[in-house]
Amino acid sequence: MNILLIILQTINLLVMPLLLLGVVRKVKALMQNRVGAPILQPFYDIAKLLRKSETISYNTSWIFIYAPRISLTTAVIAAVLIPWSGQLLPPAWAPATNFIFLLYLLSLGKFFVMLSALDAGSAFGGLGASREAVISILVEPSMVISLGALALAAGDMNMSAIYTHPINPIIAGLAAVALLIASLAELSRMPVDDPTTHLELTMVHEAMILENSGRNLAITEYASAIRMCIFWGLSAQTLLLMLPAYNAMPIMIKYLIGIGLMMIIGITVAFLEGILVRLKWRRVPNYLAFAGLFSLLAAMVAAVRM
Repeated sequence: MNILLIILQTINLLVMPLLLLGVVRKVKALMQNRVGAPILQPFYDIAKLLRKSETISYNTSWIFIYAPRISLTTAVIAAVLIPWSGQLLPPAWAPATNFIFLLYLLSLGKFFVMLSALDAGSAFGGLGASREAVISILVEPSMVISLGALALAAGDMNMSAIYTHPINPIIAGLAAVALLIASLAELSRMPVDDPTTHLELTMVHEAMILENSGRNLAITEYASAIRMCIFWGLSAQTLLLMLPAYNAMPIMIKYLIGIGLMMIIGITVAFLEGILVRLKWRRVPNYLAFAGLFSLLAAMVAAVRM
């Protein structure tokens, strides 16, 4: 069993992030009546960037060099600890999966990416970092409250316990919707940001990494893909809490169902991005208010049912 868990964790880290990204890009291309790049194109892009040399401004400090590596490190640690593809860790790791610790671990990586954008001295980097900071402030309460509602219902703050405990379907459904809405903003996806835009004044995440190239850009993009798996996989696992029979299934069946639902979420997001338009910046708080509403409803239901 331990060998199986190691294999699944390796697939999660090395295959699933870039595969999910390739599927999303392919579906978006089909929505636009284009053939699009192959699903495996993100693997080719990362391999190409790793072979390229880097162009680094003389104005940058060590922060610009090490920020992508810190972001990747925090994303990998979170990907191992968060049960976004099912419970793959032994019970002894439960204390390390405290949901508040893991959320702020991911925030630490994003903080250093924002610092690297400011460190380069680029006007667009500063604009993107400023917008990312605002989005983080708006998203954080929804993420904490929605996971807190699940923790209240499970009676434990460790995510390994939350996602193996029977949860009321209403609480799980409301929390899942809140997490999914918040994840689109956290990942700079539509309708908060357009990840394929070429207009610098409308960028958020892309504006922060304009100065990156070569290995630094590859590491940044890979970390971003891992974060996508974490947030959409976590949304999928929260939805699956609505099915009481899910936790009783064999680990391999649970893994395949969780990965399949995460892919469905990615395809749905890609489909919506093909028909939606980016919101005006001042309307973003109104959009994220829905995530806050659903998370508060989940918390209220959890508190009433105690």
